[in-house]
Amino acid sequence: MVKITAIKEALKALFKPATTKYPHGPPSHVPPGIRGLPQFKDDNCIGCGACAVCCSAKAISIEDKGKTRRLSIHYPRCIFCGRCEDICPEDGIALSDRFELAAYDKKEADVSIEFKLVRCKECNAVVSTKEHLAKVKERILENIDPRIVDEVAADLAKYENLCVDCRRKLSYQLNTHTQKYYSQRWET
Repeated sequence: MVKITAIKEALKALFKPATTKYPHGPPSHVPPGIRGLPQFKDDNCIGCGACAVCCSAKAISIEDKGKTRRLSIHYPRCIFCGRCEDICPEDGIALSDRFELAAYDKKEADVSIEFKLVRCKECNAVVSTKEHLAKVKERILENIDPRIVDEVAADLAKYENLCVDCRRKLSYQLNTHTQKYYSQRWET
């Protein structure tokens, strides 16, 4: 009796496999909350590069070339940890429900997004992207004391196209140093 059942099961396994032939079978069920391929959200991403800095697998890279910054995701290196999504200040990258990495072309393994760079007008060093600087300016001005918002906006206009080193060097010449607030306060 046991032998007959075993033979029936063996024959059944030969003609009716337990799994489907990939990728020709029915679509795979994707459970909610799966961590799939990270994808840039073009409308939200400002090119700050926080995702590339925190990527422990080095799957996200930043390349500044000429007047362009390119953020790239190299999918075969990604470990789907979700750190890029967690760290992004603007919700500019998110893990999708797409998890299949098989592709016929190597170009499909990389996804990129490009931004225009702002370079320092004094030393030509990279400052950041236009979108990133606009977002920083917006956040500073919305959180500043209303009594000095005009003064701060004028200071931002003076040094928004300068790198950190040139801002330090030129702060007294441009009259953007915070000491001016103290000297005004003591004079009155």
